[in-house]
Amino acid sequence: MLHLPTLISLCFILNLFIAVFFFSVYSYKKQPSFLFFATACCSFITAIALIGLRGVIDYPLLTYFFAYLFIILTPLLLILGLIPQSTVPAVKLTPLYYACAMLLAVYLIDAGQIITSIITAVLFSYAAYLMIKTPSVAKVQQRLLIACFSLHSVVMLLQVVLLVLPYFSQISQANLAAGLQLLLVSHLFLTTASALILPFIAFANEESKLINLANHDPLTQLLNRRGFFRLCKKITHTAPLNSRVSLIMLDIDLFKQVNDQYGHETGDEAIKWIAQHINELFFEAGITARIGGEEFAIFLNQKNLTQARQLAQKLCKSIDQYPFYFNGNSIALSVSAGVSSALIRDLNMQELLLQADKRLYLAKETGRNKVVTHDEKSALMNSPSAII
Repeated sequence: MLHLPTLISLCFILNLFIAVFFFSVYSYKKQPSFLFFATACCSFITAIALIGLRGVIDYPLLTYFFAYLFIILTPLLLILGLIPQSTVPAVKLTPLYYACAMLLAVYLIDAGQIITSIITAVLFSYAAYLMIKTPSVAKVQQRLLIACFSLHSVVMLLQVVLLVLPYFSQISQANLAAGLQLLLVSHLFLTTASALILPFIAFANEESKLINLANHDPLTQLLNRRGFFRLCKKITHTAPLNSRVSLIMLDIDLFKQVNDQYGHETGDEAIKWIAQHINELFFEAGITARIGGEEFAIFLNQKNLTQARQLAQKLCKSIDQYPFYFNGNSIALSVSAGVSSALIRDLNMQELLLQADKRLYLAKETGRNKVVTHDEKSALMNSPSAII
C-alpha cells in the first residue's frame, strides 16, 4: 500500500501549486469562478493540514470540527465556481449552511465524520450534475471530471457505511481501519485528480469563448467578416475543384430611415430580426455572416447561380411578407441582394465578394427589394422593382 504520509504530502503540494495557479489567473482575468476554484484547493490543503495535526496536538475543535468544515467547503466552493459556467439555475444553499453548523454540536460524539461524509457525497453528486450541464469543448476531460466527482460521491457514501457499521454489528472500528484508510487514499487521489483536470477544462472553455468572440458578431451571433472568410477558406480547401460555390450579399433597404425615425435600439432589433430570418433559412444550407452595419453575406457550397438566386428570392419574400414589430411600432422592412458564383478551381473570394457587392449596389440603385445576378444596369432599369 502507498505510504500515507508521502501521499498526503504530495497531494498537499500539488493542490497548493494549483491554488496558486488559479489565484494568478484570477488576478489577471478577474473572473469569480477562478477565485472559487483557487479557494477550493486552499480549503482542501487546509483540511489536510488540520488532519495531519491530530497526531501532534490534542485540540479536537481545530483538528476535527474545522477539518470537517474545510472538507465540506472544498466541493461547496467548487460548486460555486461551476454554477456560473453551467446551464443550471442557481440553487439556494442555505440548508447546507445549517447542516455545517450541526457539525459543531455532533463532532464531539463521533458523528461529525459521518455527517461530513454525507454532505460531501451530496455536494460531489451535485458537482457531477453541474459538469454534465456545463457546455465544454474538452469533452474527454469533462467526462473524466464527471467520473471523478461521481466516484468521489460513492467513496464518501462507502465511508458512511463503514462508520455506522460498528453501531449495528459486532464489527469493531479497528477491524475497519484498513478499509477507512483505503477510502482516505481514494479521497485524496480523486480530489487531486479533479484539481488537475479542472484547469484544462477551464482554459479550453475560455479559449473557445475567445475564439467565438473573435469570429462572431455580438449583436446577431452570426459570423463576423473575419470568421466568415476563415470558415469559407476552410470549406473551399476540401471541396472538389469542379464544384461550384455562390455568394449572396444582402443589405437592409433604407435602414438609415429606420434609425432616424425610431432610434438606434430599434435599428439593432431590426438587424437581429433580419439575422433571424437568414439563420432560419440558411442554418444548414450555407455560411452566414454580418459583415457590416446592415450588410450580410451568405456563402453557399455546391450551389450554382440559379440555386443561389432562388434561395435569395425566398429570403427576400419572407422578409417582405411580414412587418417587423418593436415597441408598438410596425415597420415594413425589405432587403436587396446581389449574387455571384464561381467554380472552385477559379475561386477568388475577394473577387466573388466584389462581384456580389456590385450586384447588390445595382439592386439598390434600380429599385430595391430585388435580387440581382447580372451586371446590365440598363436591363435592370427597365424591369419592375419586384424580385427578379
